[in-house]
Amino acid sequence: MSIRLIALDLDGTLVNSRWEISERDRHALAAAFERGIQIVVVTGRRTLSAAPYVTQIPCPVTTITSNGALIQTLAGEVVYQDFLPREVAHRALEVAHEYRPYTVAIFHVPGRGQVTMQDSAITEGPLGWYVRTSLDHLLLVRDLKAALTSDPVQLMMGGPQGRIEPAEILLRHSAVGSSVNLTWTKYPARDIAILDIMNRGCSKGRALKFWATQADIAPGDIMAIGDNFNDLEMLEFAGLPILMGNHCAGLDRPDWAITSSSDENGVAAAIETYVLNA
Repeated sequence: MSIRLIALDLDGTLVNSRWEISERDRHALAAAFERGIQIVVVTGRRTLSAAPYVTQIPCPVTTITSNGALIQTLAGEVVYQDFLPREVAHRALEVAHEYRPYTVAIFHVPGRGQVTMQDSAITEGPLGWYVRTSLDHLLLVRDLKAALTSDPVQLMMGGPQGRIEPAEILLRHSAVGSSVNLTWTKYPARDIAILDIMNRGCSKGRALKFWATQADIAPGDIMAIGDNFNDLEMLEFAGLPILMGNHCAGLDRPDWAITSSSDENGVAAAIETYVLNA
């Protein structure tokens, strides 16, 4: 196996619990790039939210954001998008009406409205996070469904795990269930669960497959590194899937390698082991 592309998640993978990218991780990525290996960040974050971390990587990077809904090249050109159709988003909001205080609609637009929530949103949901980090892009509306006048990138529900988890069963067994992909990102230590409602088939793995095909890179030449359930399809697609030491319980497979945790330079350790010292 000759690795030609490294696909890696951000939070819990490249970004550690102190919201930092370590110097060792940055150095390993730069060293891999110098050997002709493509670096692709594949994250659940929207593009603007991922940017402060992507810019810390000391080499050119392709970004796959919003769990596979958008791909942007090194020059920032959008080459792929798989947004949630507005009609499907409307139906999902109707089915999960009781979760409106925890629900976000993400749009690929500049400025306010990029993050849209209902004015009944509560701070224990995503509202508290966006008030702290993205106030200039947050728009509160009276009726979230009525505010969806174009296709959103995705819908997202977030909050305490016990409060959000029933939403998956509700949506999956409803009439809209066959039209969406539901994917989890969970942080049990912080009691935070995020349920992303994507277009049917949209995933990190599907977007990575598209990009690899464009670059003429076979799955067997790809190393993917992740830690959470939204990384599953990406890890399954790659010839060399690697889990972080801090990965979610239940995500591992018998034949998948495990590196050290994000707080212990797990990305660098994986690159050093399987690429630089291979």
